[in-house]
Amino acid sequence: MKKIGGRLTRGVGLLLFSVAAMVMAVLAVAVRHIMETPQPLESPLPGEARIYRWQRSHIFYKVLGPAAAPALVLLHAPGIGASSYEMRKIMEPLGAEFRVYAPDLPGFGLSDRLNRDYSAAMYIEMVQDFLRDVVEKPTTLVASGLSCNYAVAVAQRSPELCEGLVLISPTQLFSGSQQRPTLAQLPVLGTLLYPLTSIRPALRYTMKRQHAAGNDDVAREEIDYLYAASHQFGAEHAPLALLAGKLDVDVARACADLAQPTLLLWGTEALNRLRAIGGQHELVTPARSQLELIKDAGAAVHEEYPEIVITNILQWRKEQVQTPDDARSNAVVATATQEETDMEAEQAPEEGALVMIEPLLAEEEVESQPETTATIQEREEMQPAVAVEAYCVKCKKKTPMKEVEEVTTKNGAPAIRGKCSVCGSGQYRMGKLA
Repeated sequence: MKKIGGRLTRGVGLLLFSVAAMVMAVLAVAVRHIMETPQPLESPLPGEARIYRWQRSHIFYKVLGPAAAPALVLLHAPGIGASSYEMRKIMEPLGAEFRVYAPDLPGFGLSDRLNRDYSAAMYIEMVQDFLRDVVEKPTTLVASGLSCNYAVAVAQRSPELCEGLVLISPTQLFSGSQQRPTLAQLPVLGTLLYPLTSIRPALRYTMKRQHAAGNDDVAREEIDYLYAASHQFGAEHAPLALLAGKLDVDVARACADLAQPTLLLWGTEALNRLRAIGGQHELVTPARSQLELIKDAGAAVHEEYPEIVITNILQWRKEQVQTPDDARSNAVVATATQEETDMEAEQAPEEGALVMIEPLLAEEEVESQPETTATIQEREEMQPAVAVEAYCVKCKKKTPMKEVEEVTTKNGAPAIRGKCSVCGSGQYRMGKLA
């Protein structure tokens, strides 16, 4: 009996010692977080830095591109250390074709980080007011993550402000609103929890989860920026609201009823890992939607393969401008991540139908008919007199193509392949030679 009592006493002592050690470790992290706050923070994005004096707080944003160009607003996803820094790889190339705005959402980045009740309704209202007061013309919204939900809500409620949507990895678009009872809702425990989620190993882990296997080597400067952004006075308020589920909003019904043309960009690995969207991966897409599946990419496709994302956005936008409304339809396109960005177009189901996405996606390539020597000579002699232009990911602008040839995708869709006349990089676009 004495032996049993002695073992029980030692076990309880060991447990109490472990708990005490854990509490001391958490307190040490919290103290270090306080001592290292604030960190120096500046926006590395190109363009002019401005402040939007919103009715509830001050919103920092960058603007780039010709004032007369079509408007494009980049909305970063909420998260630990989140900001418009997320859009760093796509903003400058898009600025050659658009008037691009990149705001930091309230509570993130260089915008005000007030201690307030953060909610999805507040973010939707802020985006609406930003479009109305700052942009002042119909806009294409480019959103990622949870911000896709806000973009859909704005497009549905204020169609006069939004003329199109580009949704990057809209994982939570169909998951609905989920109030989660977490420690983040308790003031004291939430204050201790946030420092643990903003240490460098935790930030690196979060970043790696957003990338596909093989592309998860996150640069040190990227972690340093997230660390600085998460170590600002008041930086914990919005992320804790996110962890508590207060920033979620159900817009699945609004998405199905959208009238605006919508481009969905999704990494195939992100879809393979997806568990939040029904067991069968069924998505109810907008009536005028196009889905681009980017191979070997995770959720952060605009950080892993920015050139492909830029090409898709520019090509989609061009099709919206050139194609009459009654000729637009859904499309599902599998996009390879090879150097020349081979793509394959497939026609989607009828409007309003469910789009079924298989968990495993086989590799697909553009097929062209084998050419004889005579055929090649004939093609070279019949090069078009008018130059064919396509976006060059190396030159970061549209350039004339050389060595132009017509090819056919597996499903019979016509396409044009060639090389940039400036740098020689491979170029590709859908359509026929004029």
